[in-house]
Amino acid sequence: MEQKFVQMTPELQKAGRVLIAVSTGVDSMVLLRLMEKAQVRFGIEIGVVHVNHQLREESVEEAEFLQSYCQDKEIPYYEKVWEKPAKTGIEVQARKFRYAFFAEVMEQENYSLLLTAHHGDDQVETMLMRFARGGTLLGHAGIQRKRPFASGDLLRPLLPFAKQDIIAYAEDESVPYFEDTSNASLQYTRNRIRHQVLPVLKEENSQLLEHAQQFQQQLTWAEAGLRCALKENLNNIVYKANRWTFTKADLPAEKSLRYYFLTFLFEKFQQTTEHAVSQRQLLQLVHLLDHGAAQWSVDLAHGWQFSASYQTYALEKRSSRVQGEYALALGDSLALSENEHLSLRVKEKGDEEADYSVMLPATVNLPLVVRRRKDGDRIQLTETLRKKVSRYFIDQKVSQKEREQAWVVADASGEVVSVLPFVNSHLSISNETDRIHYILDYYLCY
Repeated sequence: MEQKFVQMTPELQKAGRVLIAVSTGVDSMVLLRLMEKAQVRFGIEIGVVHVNHQLREESVEEAEFLQSYCQDKEIPYYEKVWEKPAKTGIEVQARKFRYAFFAEVMEQENYSLLLTAHHGDDQVETMLMRFARGGTLLGHAGIQRKRPFASGDLLRPLLPFAKQDIIAYAEDESVPYFEDTSNASLQYTRNRIRHQVLPVLKEENSQLLEHAQQFQQQLTWAEAGLRCALKENLNNIVYKANRWTFTKADLPAEKSLRYYFLTFLFEKFQQTTEHAVSQRQLLQLVHLLDHGAAQWSVDLAHGWQFSASYQTYALEKRSSRVQGEYALALGDSLALSENEHLSLRVKEKGDEEADYSVMLPATVNLPLVVRRRKDGDRIQLTETLRKKVSRYFIDQKVSQKEREQAWVVADASGEVVSVLPFVNSHLSISNETDRIHYILDYYLCY
């Protein structure tokens, strides 16, 4: 096993400093023993990192054993206790805590590699679990052998080995380890697959682990190929202020590639927001990209929304529509929402930093009234053209979301002087600066 381990782990030849995640189970203790021998052969510096999750009575004894073991072997040892274990989603939260500590040690102590003891049986179990739960093609790829992590890489060098090989090596080399009694419980999905499903499949095909590794490699290559094919499309996505936008021209032509385009987009979305999108929603979006109307939207979880407006698409937090009617007198400022506010000033005090301004004559009837659009609202666009605000929006192809967020500004007599931030009435003033008396400034803050 030692020879195969060295041959299949070429990264060790130039590794420098290697951090090994050890739980004291047979897998990680065998990995530690193999690395103890490798450090002599390649001149590697190794360290051991351990997390006491405080989920079992044996945790303290295991941590004390490992600390003593490393002290005897003169191996740097790093330990952290999970002081407040989660009450729900324990497995996920424990993993987050564990890997956050691993990353911290790697960066602070200048390790270039982190090794974990996942093996071939773990690979098959993971792939079967993901297949049973459903998901994406890429999600079924299983455990990656190597990936970037913290200040270096995360490497799983035992993936080519079966559990029985690891146990046999531990016996031959008298490797000390602890047996986690919870591994025998059929309460957990992974254990049921491990004890009830995997043995049957191994009987059917003795090369099961090898085939699983090959399949995992094929899926990894497929993902790399898809990312390469979609690289230009994905690069055209604009991300700003927690909002992703792209145009129809940025979409790949093939429906199959559109699915993966969205898959990679929502991968970034999940990394940024920690919110996932379901397969049902993803397939719904693929369908709407082909068959949806000019404008549509799909509400996602946690207040997020994917919307289409003619040939532009956006993924963003769904805005709450502000209701109400506000009066604005000279010198007043008004907060319309978290991101918008207005101020009405005399001409000399207009603000050049405003996002939109309305120039008004002295004859305008104050106070101004600021509100949302109502059915029947009309605006005087020219001396002879008076148009419904709804018709103006249609003619200008203003999206439904933007229509809902627009503000109508009317004078005290009810005459619409502006629809912010789109168009001003003919009653407002643009070029005749000598007639400008008031300036209504509109600010949009991100």
